[in-house]
Amino acid sequence: MHVFDGLKQAEIAEQLNLGLSATKSRIQRAKNLLRKEIESCCHLETRADGQILDFVIKDNCKSLQAFKKQHLENYCC
Repeated sequence: MHVFDGLKQAEIAEQLNLGLSATKSRIQRAKNLLRKEIESCCHLETRADGQILDFVIKDNCKSLQAFKKQHLENYCC
């Protein structure tokens, strides 16, 4: 809701009947979990501040390899 819909954390808290602190914690926890999942499936190249510059999907990450094949095969050089 915060990232994809652009809602402010306070708006999300109100919609979900949560406190602002709980909402912030959940958003941060979700971001951390997502990053761990991405790191487990990809080799990442990052800037000094941690922002991702590039990535390569690991061979053992079958779900992302399948997604890549299904959705990106038409964009190959």
